[in-house]
Amino acid sequence: MDGFDETYAKTKLKSKKKKQGTKPDWLVSLSAAQLSLAAAGVALLLIIMQLSPASFNSLRSEFNRIMQVDMSASQVFAAIRAFAAPQSLAETSQTEKQEEATKGATSASGGEDIEVYEASSNVCFAPFDTTVEITVPVEGEITSRFGYRKHPITGKFGIHNGTDIAAEEGTPVSAAFNGTVEEVGYNDVRGNYILLSHGGDTKTLYMHCSEIIAEKGAVVRSGEIIAKVGNTGWSTGAHLHFSISVNGKYCNPEWLLNDL
Repeated sequence: MDGFDETYAKTKLKSKKKKQGTKPDWLVSLSAAQLSLAAAGVALLLIIMQLSPASFNSLRSEFNRIMQVDMSASQVFAAIRAFAAPQSLAETSQTEKQEEATKGATSASGGEDIEVYEASSNVCFAPFDTTVEITVPVEGEITSRFGYRKHPITGKFGIHNGTDIAAEEGTPVSAAFNGTVEEVGYNDVRGNYILLSHGGDTKTLYMHCSEIIAEKGAVVRSGEIIAKVGNTGWSTGAHLHFSISVNGKYCNPEWLLNDL
């Protein structure tokens, strides 16, 4: 072809190839960044495993728990925050417990929590109602509500299976409904507790009592005194942990405690 400059054409072709070859590939860059982050994460886990095996095992357990449960983003972040500042039961001395109790009513809480992965079989978040009027077990300030929380004693993330109501130690505790005393006992978590059965597979649980008045097998009326508020078991101050279970699932007592 006339006027075709072969040298110029080769120069332009090489220039284009060079520009194309140096053009950054964003997908490769993103992959490299992800690989770097993954490598850093693995390295951090190896360091934790070497320096603190107990922390590594706790982290692994927490990760497995989160992966087994259908959780919202906010719940995942809450679980991470709860794990970031854990407080083992062994670290909570009796002195620290007494110091917490002196902070006032807002610090009075405790009780037993349900593992998040057990929620589907043990907890019901749906509203519920009853045709029988409830007697408020004790008047006071709600210091820990039903649902997701960081436990005030263990520092672990879980589901509070009742409502904590702060009141002075020795305050009378009333039966919420007519029923029968199914169980009376004591353990390290619940402290002194009493469980009432109300028929229809509905039960109420009263924990951390200083004294249990009603005896096992006794038939009680709604409003009858069955115990006294205390600070026993896993508790940071005088309060009543009040739970309601229907058909084997814990429900939010505040659906019925409209006066609080």
